[in-house]
Amino acid sequence: MNIHELHDKLYDVLCVIDDICRQENIRYFLDGGTAIGAVREKDFIPWDDDMDIKVLAEDYPAFKQAMEKYLPEHMHLLEPDSFAPHFYDFTVRIYDDRWLIRKETPEDAFYGDMQNRVGTDVFIYFPAPASPLAQRWMQLRYKIVYGMAMAHRFTVKDEKYSFLQKLQVTVLRCMGRLFTFRQIYGMWEKIMWKERGDTGYFFTGNYPLAWLYFFPSDGYHSAVMGQIRSRQFPLPSCVDRELSTIYGDYMKPPEDKGIYIQHLDAEDMV
Repeated sequence: MNIHELHDKLYDVLCVIDDICRQENIRYFLDGGTAIGAVREKDFIPWDDDMDIKVLAEDYPAFKQAMEKYLPEHMHLLEPDSFAPHFYDFTVRIYDDRWLIRKETPEDAFYGDMQNRVGTDVFIYFPAPASPLAQRWMQLRYKIVYGMAMAHRFTVKDEKYSFLQKLQVTVLRCMGRLFTFRQIYGMWEKIMWKERGDTGYFFTGNYPLAWLYFFPSDGYHSAVMGQIRSRQFPLPSCVDRELSTIYGDYMKPPEDKGIYIQHLDAEDMV
């Protein structure tokens, strides 16, 4: 499978999700690199090897129910505790079990290859407190719980961490060994689902640690359309503000493609 074949399969998965959301009138938006592709490329970013969408917390129960009801038998919705007793991430994922995205590694085998499939990551935007101090506290608690969950991960790639960060991760992983992953997942849910209703802000509550942001909620009340290939998909009305916050000048392709999280190298593809 080359990158063009992978993009064809990713597009098929995205169209299935979009069809279900349209049928059930469920709000969702393209996210991350997939949103940039829709705005800048009218297609996938050339080197992108997965897809990203976002769902607001208030819409997630209906989204989950619809996916579980209508996804074809070869597609599945994974929640973070689907990997228990192991931890992969707090991200929800929808994948097609017919296609591996790379040659199996020991890490893939550890997770039953569930994360090594063609699919899309689903990020949930949770209501966040309006107070900046309360927002920082929410963010800190998320980081602590994430660090504890790392005790149940296949490995920790800490070469990019500073000495202080490595020390913090080591301490949190030691704490995490005192709990099962399901217990830690319960801690995460308690933090993320505490706020209810429209508080004025959303928190990117299952994003990677480097991308923990708070966005004003008014930018998610309506959608604008972006294009991937021959089809239109929804983007939040605040898409420019959101992408600029995360990526800077997202309309200019970066020389360092590592700014986008990638899951495979060309030589790893099957």
